[in-house]
Amino acid sequence: MSIYFIHVMQALLGFTLLSALWGKYPSLKATFLASFIGIWIGIGLFEFANLYLWDTTLKLYANGVIAVLLLLGWAVCLLPFKSVKLALIALLAISFGIEYGTLSRDFPLLKGALLDTLSIVSLGIVILSAGLLLLLYWLMTKVAEKIRPSVRNTAIALTTLFLLLDILGELGIALMRLGVLPTSTWLLSAVAKVLHYSAFFTYIYLAIIVVLSTLFLRQQPRKEPKETVGVIASRRIRATRAHLQKIFTCNIMIVLTMSAFILYYDLVASRPPTISTPTILEPVNGEFKIPMELLRDNDLHRFAYITDEGNKIRFFLLNRYKGKDAPVAVFDACMICGDMGYVKKGDELICISCNVRIFIPSVGKEGGCNPIPFPYQFDGKEIIFKLETILKGVNYFSEVVEKSVSDPVSGAKMINLKAPKTYVFGGKTYYFENNDTYEKFKENPERYVGTASESHWRAQGYQALGDVSK
Repeated sequence: MSIYFIHVMQALLGFTLLSALWGKYPSLKATFLASFIGIWIGIGLFEFANLYLWDTTLKLYANGVIAVLLLLGWAVCLLPFKSVKLALIALLAISFGIEYGTLSRDFPLLKGALLDTLSIVSLGIVILSAGLLLLLYWLMTKVAEKIRPSVRNTAIALTTLFLLLDILGELGIALMRLGVLPTSTWLLSAVAKVLHYSAFFTYIYLAIIVVLSTLFLRQQPRKEPKETVGVIASRRIRATRAHLQKIFTCNIMIVLTMSAFILYYDLVASRPPTISTPTILEPVNGEFKIPMELLRDNDLHRFAYITDEGNKIRFFLLNRYKGKDAPVAVFDACMICGDMGYVKKGDELICISCNVRIFIPSVGKEGGCNPIPFPYQFDGKEIIFKLETILKGVNYFSEVVEKSVSDPVSGAKMINLKAPKTYVFGGKTYYFENNDTYEKFKENPERYVGTASESHWRAQGYQALGDVSK
């Protein structure tokens, strides 16, 4: 749910800070209305464009408008015309509203016809983030009034720079896709770096707020004894100091709250789930036997077999129904997404690669993002499957562990990951100590290893697996 907070911050924090630093407008109310209405117009325009598949074009134009307004903004805000300043704020608000619509496109607040608890909490987070930005704007206008003009102008320049970098990075990649800009190495590298580091710009805006608030606090008058300045002046000094300290404290609390949400998202919520460490199994008489008793906890039980070449083949077993023995055995890989694996949460199996949720009873069926099934037998007590069945899935996985292997031509021992040459035959990888043995094997593999049993590739689809129905 923190993603809703992040979207508001990414789209609007820089705009909020910049508009506060630009100076006084006709009134806080007029500025708020111009920004509030502008942002909602921008969101509405994006939703309308999204219905007719114009969202990408609208986003491109919005980024262009933001870039131009940011370049002109400093000069415009020096003008005495209040209406021009409000128009600038309104146009920027519309453009950043479109930016917010783009960021939040895949995360709608209302995911169904009913207003459920999750939607209410998500809406509350959006309202909280918007409220923090509004309060921050008001507080930063107070800060901007007190700090030195040179400091304020430096902060405006830095904020404008990072907003421009963010927008120009997005503009650059969009124009490259359209063929307007050449995809030269240096330009592509520059755009990629900007897009990569733009994730940290929110932290930079927060740092600017902290620095300005600290400098603002230093503007408080020194304490003077009553005997020196008089009772009335002393009270004024205390009141001024208390007022400045309250603004400073509020700013720091807002920054800490925002930082907590952003750090939680960056360090925890945005991280993909990781698979559990698989239990390494060895076959007995060419077979694997897993007791049904192990699966009755309805958890996902992950295993792996290390081939002679060091390939790590992962598979897992689980019971599909509570209170009923219905085991299923599948490779820990997907025909579509590859071998990042799956995790089980509640009654759902989640593909780590694409975050697709799979209904547990459907595990073992072919198609979609389901894990790749393989043939097995269930005698009521044990789930039994053959080593040759597992070996057929070796090419579904990319992980190779360090293992001692033999050159099939010379018989020399070596570490697989350090072998000078490798050759894939029959879906199996062979390792060679030098180029001579490699070339001999390549000319006539059957002479050294006989006829190979083919392992499968994901591109072959499910038909290569044989009958896996139960």
